[in-house]
Amino acid sequence: MAHNGNGAPNKLALAAGFGIGFTWIVLAVLVLIAAMQGKSYDRPDYALAWGLVGVFLLGAGICAVIGTWWHNLRPHPEH
Repeated sequence: MAHNGNGAPNKLALAAGFGIGFTWIVLAVLVLIAAMQGKSYDRPDYALAWGLVGVFLLGAGICAVIGTWWHNLRPHPEH
């Protein structure tokens, strides 16, 4: 776990994990918007390709945010 010696979460680990996760989510939204624009231009291949990239980026971003929370901020039972 990424905790300091006093049990507090590591701020650098939080910043990196949430920063990467939210960046990927923003990129996914932009890519999905581009995919919808491609569909409106009658380019189903463009829409499919960028739609898949957007879905995978969205999944990666959500997993990064949840994983950061899971490993750093959720309550841990005392051992």
